[in-house]
Amino acid sequence: MLFLIPMFFGYFFAPYISGAMNPMVDSFRERVQQGDIQLTHNSIFFNNIYVGIILYCGAITFCLITASVLITNGVFIGYFATKMPLYSFLLLTLPHGIFEIPAIIIAGASGFVMFKFLVEFIKDIAYPKAISDEVKISVKHRITNSLNNNIDRLTQSLALLGFSAILLVIAAFIEAYLTISIANLFI
Repeated sequence: MLFLIPMFFGYFFAPYISGAMNPMVDSFRERVQQGDIQLTHNSIFFNNIYVGIILYCGAITFCLITASVLITNGVFIGYFATKMPLYSFLLLTLPHGIFEIPAIIIAGASGFVMFKFLVEFIKDIAYPKAISDEVKISVKHRITNSLNNNIDRLTQSLALLGFSAILLVIAAFIEAYLTISIANLFI
């Protein structure tokens, strides 16, 4: 929802947010024209995986960065869709977007799962479940127990991030080698 609702907001409220969004669109176009952003598989993949890693690591900011990156990307895509005929936009984004957009959303989800892991991990260290009140639990034992209690969340967050990376590899390949060709067939 942190991606899709802002995407529709960006599309339907484009005239009202153009003052804030036009500089972002212009900067994006400039970066493409200057060659900073290239339509090569590696360039696209590394740009997108960078976003995925930011979404994942945003967990350490109580997911504020994760949420803001999802919202910003959603608004940007929705707004950008208004800058050309919708038919052209769909032809230029759907072939790779069916992999890339879910990958970005899944990377965001991995950040939220990682945040849940961090909260539970720290909570279990700070307030361990002691066998009895008289037993003192060492810090090393607390960390080990906490990790054992929460390893599933950590594994799930990493699995989601890995799945996102696989989708981004596929999306980058399609965007670099197929999207323009497919769009040219219909435009």
